[in-house]
Amino acid sequence: MTEAGTTAGRTQLIAPDDVLERASVVNQALNKVYGQAKGLERGDPGPEETVETAARAQIEVWAMLRDMRRAMRHDLGVSAEV
Repeated sequence: MTEAGTTAGRTQLIAPDDVLERASVVNQALNKVYGQAKGLERGDPGPEETVETAARAQIEVWAMLRDMRRAMRHDLGVSAEV
């Protein structure tokens, strides 16, 4: 198993469901944006994918990351205000 796989497994054992759910949403969104960027780079974008739609999707990921960070800080008992 890779070090990343080991770390992910440990995280799943100790992170609360709320954090895991948000992390999953972020992971899926990042994979989608990455796929859009690679398709555009190859000159083979998906249907209705443009630089603009990829940029909007990337901006949306930042909001998801903020939500995930807030949930993680809450779980740690650290101020949720960032």
